[in-house]
Amino acid sequence: MADDTRLRRTYRYRIYPTVRLRLALEAQLGFACQLYNAALEERRYAWRGRRRSVTLYEQFRELTAVRAAKMGPPNMSCSAMRDPLRRLDWAFAAYFRRVKEGVTPGYPRFRSVRRYDSLTWNSGWGVRDGRLALPGIGQIKVKWHRALPASAVVRTVTVRRVAERWYASFSLRVCGSRQGLATQLPAVGLDLGIHHFATLSTGEQIPGPRAYIAAMRRLRIAQRRLCRREKASHRRQKARLLLARHHERVRNHRHDHAHKLTRRMVCDFGLIVVEDLNVGGLARGRLAKHVTDQGWATFLRMLEYKAAEAGARVIRVPPGGTSQACSGCGAFVPKLLSERIHRCPQCGLIIDRDMNAARNILRLGLSRQASTWPTGACVA
Repeated sequence: MADDTRLRRTYRYRIYPTVRLRLALEAQLGFACQLYNAALEERRYAWRGRRRSVTLYEQFRELTAVRAAKMGPPNMSCSAMRDPLRRLDWAFAAYFRRVKEGVTPGYPRFRSVRRYDSLTWNSGWGVRDGRLALPGIGQIKVKWHRALPASAVVRTVTVRRVAERWYASFSLRVCGSRQGLATQLPAVGLDLGIHHFATLSTGEQIPGPRAYIAAMRRLRIAQRRLCRREKASHRRQKARLLLARHHERVRNHRHDHAHKLTRRMVCDFGLIVVEDLNVGGLARGRLAKHVTDQGWATFLRMLEYKAAEAGARVIRVPPGGTSQACSGCGAFVPKLLSERIHRCPQCGLIIDRDMNAARNILRLGLSRQASTWPTGACVA
């Protein structure tokens, strides 16, 4: 039985604008960047000169005069003009939140037109004859590699430029599944690592994407080529684009690995227990390159929202001591990071270190599960 829970999802598609449509997109992106910078300057001037805060809706009302003066690209919709103002308001909200939390706040900065690469429409757009119709731009060819859910409600569409390639992202609401649908599936513990991307409590070891390690030689050559080019030259622009596309390929490889693995996990298991890792802190350590190359944060984020949609559960447990405790008898067996085999002097258990950690993670997850989870759930 389907649940009425509404989940937010984003479906991204490659689009192929013609030269005329691409120039229209770039013109609207450029004007959106100008609106963002002008709104930021207005807020800074109002606070520094008069100690007055300018709200989002005050800046929305000022767009009336901008549109009456016919500023900006022709036929640019009000929805597209409001988008940079809304983003600036989000930036200030995040700034004040960080100030209250006592972390480095990072005041909103002016944006370069070369780095302003996306624009969102929440009205006025449509899909006509399989093409994306945007106000003031036209109808753009879309590569529909998968269909949008029939029951979904599309809220917004965002066009993004990535390494001179264009994508359309549809943000929509879909129905989630009931929690009880996955109760008959087994539970599993998952230990994330560097040597293997993940080790399951079932004994399976999953290799990682290693996308950056595999692309290091191509990236090094592209970076050297970029450094040799004269600044502000066309050849430097071409070299920069080539380097950006190499990085995009690395990012796509990681995302492909995460999407396929998370889908398999939520289809095979009803309860998935993972460590509550501080990925940001690990990414600043001596193993930073390997940690970021595995893409743990992206994987965990995908796992949580796909589990919510499939009716499975994801439980995070503290990572401390999962590798040191014995999964057989619970004895504390200290070992260095270089020791990959767990040998317990108490019960004689000899097992792979990561598999031992995965079993401990599962045990912790089962002890912390909510009372709504059936007591008869099977364990892998």
